[in-house]
Amino acid sequence: MKTLFVFAHPDDETFSSGGTILKLTEKKNIVNLICATKGEAGEPGNPPITDKKYLGKIREKELKNAAKILGISKIHFLGLIDGTLHKIKSEKLVKLILPIIKKENPDVVITFDSTGASNHPDHIAISKAATTAFKAYISTSKKEVKLYHTAIPKSNLKKLEKAGMSYNAFGQMKGVDDEIITTKINIKHEFNKKIKALKQHKTQHQDWERFLKRNLAIDLNNEYFTLIQENNIS
Repeated sequence: MKTLFVFAHPDDETFSSGGTILKLTEKKNIVNLICATKGEAGEPGNPPITDKKYLGKIREKELKNAAKILGISKIHFLGLIDGTLHKIKSEKLVKLILPIIKKENPDVVITFDSTGASNHPDHIAISKAATTAFKAYISTSKKEVKLYHTAIPKSNLKKLEKAGMSYNAFGQMKGVDDEIITTKINIKHEFNKKIKALKQHKTQHQDWERFLKRNLAIDLNNEYFTLIQENNIS
């Protein structure tokens, strides 16, 4: 089986799906990744690990290091600039993504849910474009193919809010209704390796340090997804 993940920034893959990727690759499934940007608008660390003008190159290297741990076979960089995806016409993003999907011919495509998980404008833009591209892909596919969106259960967000651990940098996170989540992946056995991959994103240490503290309020040994579309070819 081949799975293609489509995200906006380096580290999106590990935060949202690192354990699932490990489960796939450790069973000899092929996992590839589309990364729209190199995270140039992110933080360089605190204290800074690099000068801001070199951040894109550093984060590209961090992603490659993380991908090696996760077992990702190939990374397709779209060469777009961090923080600008929502300013690009969705049709243009689709034209960049669709040829890669067709070339890779995956069985499964995974991207953010329509809220971008954190409401990040880049996440929302890449979700919309990847979902549209998949619809074009499925229309011509001659094998069974599926599209999943990553999901953060609303029940988990309520627990984080109660514990004072909400992340609202881009406004209050909406999450996904628990009852519509179709897939819960237990990553207990992959968790330590996921964190090892996450820590390769050294410039983003403030994000993964905050992420790890969530373990006090919610169970981080699960990753969640919602099946959005499939063609059910038998």
